Amino acid sequence: MNTLLAATATHTPLTTDAQLEDRVLALIGTAGHRQLWLMFLDNDDDQLPVVIPLDDLPRQPDRAETDVLVGHLAGILQQVAAVQLVLVWERPGKGKLTEPDRAWASAIALNCARRGVRLRAQLLSHTRGVTILDPADYAVTPTGASSAA
Repeated sequence: MNTLLAATATHTPLTTDAQLEDRVLALIGTAGHRQLWLMFLDNDDDQLPVVIPLDDLPRQPDRAETDVLVGHLAGILQQVAAVQLVLVWERPGKGKLTEPDRAWASAIALNCARRGVRLRAQLLSHTRGVTILDPADYAVTPTGASSAA
């Protein structure tokens, strides 16, 4: 078993996508069930010692609920003195993005951008490992359709 000490985690900057993937794999691991994990970084890209799981999210995002969720996330960022948000979408299955994955990642990214919340990264914890999501894979085109088919 890989053990990550909080003292080490809070003083090891996460400056690359590979470092983020490794950290998420060490903390959250591969998917057990469907939920969203919140991680927070400071100005120096150090992880703060707060990791929050959220479950019971609907399968598809609702604009009003997403707006409320990101509002809460902005408040949490202030409370823990974080400047960057890292989201980890945990769900059993393969590492390929599903339409619900894409819809949630897109809705959250758009809402964070609208509110000025700095979203450092979104990752997918799946049955086989952890994968960082490329924003191009969940970007929304002006017509509202996902740009990746």
